[in-house]
Amino acid sequence: MPPVLIALIIVAIFGVIVLGVILLKKNTKLFRNDEKPKTDKEIAAEELDRILQPIDDELVEKPAEPEEAPAAEEKKEDGEETPKE
Repeated sequence: MPPVLIALIIVAIFGVIVLGVILLKKNTKLFRNDEKPKTDKEIAAEELDRILQPIDDELVEKPAEPEEAPAAEEKKEDGEETPKE
């Protein structure tokens, strides 16, 4: 048998298999999905609920008030004042 004929037979066999799978998916309930597709709004709401979490007032830290530096820190050990910028 010529090699072209062998290749053609192999392609034909795979074609029959593919057609059989397509017909099975179309006509049997085994491969059907009864779930309805979600709308864009439902998908967005689910993603926001998943990502965003409620904020607890107890867990939120309040920003600390800046404290004034004591006068002792502004002077060097030998008594000279540091230049202010």
